[in-house]
Amino acid sequence: MSAPRKELVVLLIGPSGSGKSSFVKSLTSETVRVDSRRPCTDVCKAYKVEPTINGHRKAFILIDTPGFVDPQDVNLDILQNIAETLAKLAPGGVFGAIYFHNITEVRMKGTSLSVLDVFKAICGREFYPHIAFVTTMWDTIQEKFHAKFQITNKELEDGPMRLKDAPEIFKRLRDDDECSKKVLEHFLLLARKRPAPPPLHLMKELRGDTRNVGNTAAGRRILKDDRSGPSTCCTVL
Repeated sequence: MSAPRKELVVLLIGPSGSGKSSFVKSLTSETVRVDSRRPCTDVCKAYKVEPTINGHRKAFILIDTPGFVDPQDVNLDILQNIAETLAKLAPGGVFGAIYFHNITEVRMKGTSLSVLDVFKAICGREFYPHIAFVTTMWDTIQEKFHAKFQITNKELEDGPMRLKDAPEIFKRLRDDDECSKKVLEHFLLLARKRPAPPPLHLMKELRGDTRNVGNTAAGRRILKDDRSGPSTCCTVL
């Protein structure tokens, strides 16, 4: 049996423009392209980061993924890329997964809701305790409007992002390493309290054969999404 991996592998998922690459950029000296106006991540990429958290240095592998968008076939390609990347770079499994949501979206609808459903299907219920949610773009909001978006955050927490055993939502109030490290600290504490998580549901379904993602729960969720109209879950303003 191989020795357990020293790094904590964390998968980053979210709609295009939700802040995944910005999160990585704040933690690494590597060049990470960031542009809020268009997708910046074309394929999955792994970054090794070693932040100092509470005086201790810890290594993480962050797997940045392309943002899910329309149309459906593109999302199936993204899911394929995620499965292939995990099989290659994290054959022993991932320790955690983070879902990113742009808080300035006052309605969680359409693509955002679909991506959240795909995220849940990728993880599976047994993996929920190792999930974290992060709302982003708070630093783009004027301070006087923060209270209104706190309501949005609470509605997300009590609504679509409410999962058994999953933590409260982390608010990334600033686009800097200190806010990012608070999220990673969650996984560090989790590693000390909990045993290794089960495999992601996606990888359990594939059983080493990454060619058939369309037949997984996440793949079926993508293929059944008819984009027939927006689904509203929470609204403010």
